[in-house]
Amino acid sequence: MNNHQIIYSNLQELSISNYTLTAGEADITGWPVKSGENRIGKVHDLLFDPEADTVRYAIVALDEGTTTVEDKKILIPIGLVELDTSEKEIITPDFHQEQLEAMPRYIIGEVTPEMEDHIRMVIGSPAALKLEEETVEIDRQNFYRHHHFDKNIFPQERRDS
Repeated sequence: MNNHQIIYSNLQELSISNYTLTAGEADITGWPVKSGENRIGKVHDLLFDPEADTVRYAIVALDEGTTTVEDKKILIPIGLVELDTSEKEIITPDFHQEQLEAMPRYIIGEVTPEMEDHIRMVIGSPAALKLEEETVEIDRQNFYRHHHFDKNIFPQERRDS
C-alpha cells in the first residue's frame, strides 16, 4: 500500500478569495504577457499566500501555439514580472520554448512545494536567466525570500530607457 501523502501549498486565487489589492498594487488580470518582445499569453489571475498576505505568482494562460499543450496555464513568480502600465501588459524574462514546455501545468488547488521547486528550477536556472552565478540547493524554509518573489518589483511601472 502506498502511504505517500501529497501536501499542497496554501495558496489561493485572488478572484475566489477575500484578499484585496492594496494601494499601489495594480489588478493585472487580463493583461497580455510578453516574454521579451513576444506575446505568450494573458494573466488569468494572481495566486496569493493568505498567511503572508502577499501575492506569490501570476497565473498565465498561455496563448494557443505557445506550447504543444493546449489550454495550459503556468505560474510565474511575481518578482519576475515587470508592469508596463502605459501599455497595460506585463513583461517577463525572455523564456525559451523549452522552459515554457517544461513548466508544470497549473491546476487550481494543486500547487505543491515540489511543483514550486520545479518552477524555480525551470525558470531560475543560471543558464536560463543569468541572474545567479550557480545553482543552489532549494531551502524550503526561505523559499519565498528568493528574488523570484521580491514583491517590491511587482507594483513598479516599466521604465523605458
